[in-house]
Amino acid sequence: MKNTEVEGQNLDYEMYQYACKVSGKSPSQTEFEQGYQQGQFQFQKDKQLLLDLLETYKINVQFLAEEWLASNTKASAWGDTPLVAVCRLVLILNR
Repeated sequence: MKNTEVEGQNLDYEMYQYACKVSGKSPSQTEFEQGYQQGQFQFQKDKQLLLDLLETYKINVQFLAEEWLASNTKASAWGDTPLVAVCRLVLILNR
């Protein structure tokens, strides 16, 4: 699945793997699944994360044609919500 299409729990898992990489931690499927069931690692729903990502990656967000577009000078990504679009863009930028 392309980063521009990843959604739901798969999107959260990809963001979890990226967060582990950034923090120098080894990702664990078991840790993710257990945490996810307890409400952790749900990146696409974490509204506080949105501002951090916007500032860190200098992302602009616009609502166009009934979808959200997250973009910066290097790439862009679409999503049903601003957070989904931003998470997809972060994954694209870090591949």
